[in-house]
Amino acid sequence: MAVESTGVGVVRSAGEYRLIATRGVDKGTHLFDIEGELADAPSRYTVQVGLGLHVDLPHRFGVEDVLDRFFWRFMNHSCEPSAVIRGRQVFALGPISPWQEITFHYNSTEYEMAEPFDCRCGSSRCAGQIRGFRFLDRSARERLRPWLADHLLSILDGKVSEPSARAVEPLCR
Repeated sequence: MAVESTGVGVVRSAGEYRLIATRGVDKGTHLFDIEGELADAPSRYTVQVGLGLHVDLPHRFGVEDVLDRFFWRFMNHSCEPSAVIRGRQVFALGPISPWQEITFHYNSTEYEMAEPFDCRCGSSRCAGQIRGFRFLDRSARERLRPWLADHLLSILDGKVSEPSARAVEPLCR
């Protein structure tokens, strides 16, 4: 189902949902904003937007609303992503062709994944297991620098102390 105002749509292929571009976009194009409710803890479907701050799907919406309004939930991981998240906004990293999948590197936003997984992106630069920024060595963190969300960039640059595992102080109540 396409959301024409954003130029993206959700498709189901081989039993998996994917977010795709419905029209070509140029590098740096603002694709959409990540809407939702703020949560203190990560889940399989949240996107981390700050230390201890995650965007989640509101529970009161049905399937059609999720496909039409909260389509960001179907943005999959790739070690060579087509998009980057800045705050709650998503931008194209390069030109994106119609029907190309819109992906981001989960380690660029997530400090610690709620459900780590083995990556299947097939890239020659594949990170293998995706567990979150916390588990990356310094060189892997530096490779992600251009894509890092501000909260992780602050950790990398030493402006903020590294949080304890699963002990990030909640910012929303």
